[in-house]
Amino acid sequence: MGKDLLLEVGCEELPARFIEPALRSLAEEAERALSAAGLSFSGIRTLGTPRRLTLFVADLAERQPDRVEESQGPPKRVAFDEAGNPTPAALGFARKQGVDLSAIRIKETPKGEYLFVEKRIPGRDTRELLPEILTGLLSRIHFPKTMRWGSHDFRFARPIRWLLALYGGEVVPLEVAGVRSDRFTYGHRFLSPGPVEVSGLEDYFEKLRKAFVLADPEERLRRTREEVARAAKEAGGLPEEDPDLLSENANLVEYPFALSGSFPEEYLELPEPLIITAMREHQKYFAVRNPKGRLLPAFVSVNNNRPRDPEVLRRGHERVLRARLEDARFYWQRDLEVRLSERVKELSGVVYHALLGTLAEKTERLKALSGYLSGLLFPEKKPLALRAAELSKADLVTEVVGEFPSLQGVMGRLYALKDGEDPEVAEALFEQYLPRGAEDRVAETEVGIILSLAEKIDTLSAFFAVGERPSGASDPYGLRRAAYGLLRTLLHHRLSLSLREVFSFALWMLAEKGLLRAREAEVLSELLSFMERRLEGEFVSQGFPLDEVRAVLRVGSDDPEEVRRRLSALHAVREGPDFAALAVAFKRVMNMVKKLEQRYAVREELLQEPAEKDLWQAFLEVRERVEPLLSAGRYEEALKQFTRLKKPIDRFFDEVFVMVEDREVRENRLGLLQEMAELFLRVADLSELDLSEYTR
Repeated sequence: MGKDLLLEVGCEELPARFIEPALRSLAEEAERALSAAGLSFSGIRTLGTPRRLTLFVADLAERQPDRVEESQGPPKRVAFDEAGNPTPAALGFARKQGVDLSAIRIKETPKGEYLFVEKRIPGRDTRELLPEILTGLLSRIHFPKTMRWGSHDFRFARPIRWLLALYGGEVVPLEVAGVRSDRFTYGHRFLSPGPVEVSGLEDYFEKLRKAFVLADPEERLRRTREEVARAAKEAGGLPEEDPDLLSENANLVEYPFALSGSFPEEYLELPEPLIITAMREHQKYFAVRNPKGRLLPAFVSVNNNRPRDPEVLRRGHERVLRARLEDARFYWQRDLEVRLSERVKELSGVVYHALLGTLAEKTERLKALSGYLSGLLFPEKKPLALRAAELSKADLVTEVVGEFPSLQGVMGRLYALKDGEDPEVAEALFEQYLPRGAEDRVAETEVGIILSLAEKIDTLSAFFAVGERPSGASDPYGLRRAAYGLLRTLLHHRLSLSLREVFSFALWMLAEKGLLRAREAEVLSELLSFMERRLEGEFVSQGFPLDEVRAVLRVGSDDPEEVRRRLSALHAVREGPDFAALAVAFKRVMNMVKKLEQRYAVREELLQEPAEKDLWQAFLEVRERVEPLLSAGRYEEALKQFTRLKKPIDRFFDEVFVMVEDREVRENRLGLLQEMAELFLRVADLSELDLSEYTR
């Protein structure tokens, strides 16, 4: 059993968005550092508020284990003379290692016999190691931005004000940025600002709660949710469901206190998304609805202080929100003075990207892509799709979207409806940006689907064309999100579309405008590889085993919907009684042909052995049955037909030697195996499947 470690770094208020990533980084770095030091532990937990990041390590070993270190010396032939006496080389090696000559052993290595010495290195006490480990750990916590303060070289997200470091209840001595550790934390800045002495985790939680600090993010989130619900109920309704806003508010406070307020009912004449966004983005307020779902002239704020007179705080919130809503009404009314279609000409003055021109140029590409996609997917919707593409970016130059960028598309839909545009066109202006996240829905209307696909295809093609590709965790233009959105839309609606064709068309347009910075074939290849990796991730997230996904992608990923059908068929048939054995047999086929550089034809007169003649006949029969099934996309039935080849393949390999000296016979047998492989590979490369449980 070890002892518990408790580390807390107290600092000036961290931005809410810094906290969760910092806690993940703290846990990862702690695990890495302690493991590297050879210190075992039973668990790691991180906690945090805007003013503190806390690490708890349970049962941390009290010392490193002893280890044996082996050092290699000179070769035996150099270390001893012909009479077996040690030479200066052997004596020098023993002296350098600090051991007697008798401690040296001779071991055989791939290069011959060498001298070795083993030394037992005693482990160091954990208490001795912790100052260095913890100091290094704090310097490696990842933040989006860091700063220096005073005369210190140490960088952190905000200035450090205190350090609590306890191991087994005793202080671990360390100093960071001029701050020395002790056993004190600090309570809520306003409600209980004094020092709090603690001895361990339970003590830490209990005393901080009394000091109005909820250090556990989950506990604070629950309390925030309860407080928001309570305040909304006092206002006569329910809070607007908004998990992200709830999480953000929980990370803005140490002890949440929710308060309801109201605003003049006249502002309910504004569009709901505008009211809610004005509350959310500027003030972090929750909207309130009555039990029937109607928006009420009320809001809920989450505060980091419990005032003596809540009415004073309430009036302050109401005054600020009223000003925000008045601004929103001003922008909305100004925007309605100009039709959306008249704003399109303003797009020529807005730069989309320094290397990709203006929003007007992007709009022209979207119109061309929408027309192209309409012809492939919904020809009757082409006029509406072209109109939607023309208006697609017009709301970006409105005053509301300028103030609230998250309302792009939302306001476009509203303005289009106000202008009397076709409802399908208006809905497409909103749906072009869907899905906006992993849990969001995809576009549902046909015109919306076309514009959504066009938007994502152009975005991916354009940024790849100018060399702006995601790298590592960096993806400033959201290209991974665009790729997943494109794939999810196609798969959700079971739409068949060749990625090679649509991306080739998009890149051709970019090349015509001189925007292609590399050879078109090279960019297309990189783009398709990028999409294939996203497609793999999408199918794995849907629950398909990785080996099955790779088996189908190996033989083609151009049409995601066609890949899905092949994958679903493989997944369904894989559990059949004969499939595993067939896959093992197919793997033997692939091992024979995968490295062949030449294609061989089968000549029936060269088939000699009964086993190869029977396999050829069985293959012809199966191919005759399978060809129409494959053409019709009935892949599950085709795979079931393939199982008829299992026994003939096994017999062939048992009775026929393929690599005979006779060149014609050898190539004929290889050609037979190639024919079978090619038929199988129209569905999946079964050699990619994990068959370890069947081949032990």
